[in-house]
Amino acid sequence: MKIIIAEKPSVAKSIATIVGANNKKDGYIEGGGYAVTWAFGHLVGLAMPEHYGIAGFRRENLPILPKEFKLLPRQVKEGKEYKNDPGVMKQLKVIKELFSRGDSIIVATDAGRDYQK
Repeated sequence: MKIIIAEKPSVAKSIATIVGANNKKDGYIEGGGYAVTWAFGHLVGLAMPEHYGIAGFRRENLPILPKEFKLLPRQVKEGKEYKNDPGVMKQLKVIKELFSRGDSIIVATDAGRDYQK
């Protein structure tokens, strides 16, 4: 099965129609030898300075160049803390499961806005 990941659900729905996938599942659409899934915005991003042990903004801490960059699921503010967005966590689980089942992965996201020369 070929896995296609789109940037957002509406684009995934259009792609699914084109490839003949019409069996709606939780977090993806399947059929015709394809599973079409989606992100919704950026699901994962770089960790903030506090995740590297740097508290507060201080000029002497710049530039922040960790030996290894940490990636975190999108965060939502809950009270005074930030926690993983439950919807993002659910969709990441769907994507991971589909990627493990697929023969190939087709990335159908909009790279044009993220890549600037």
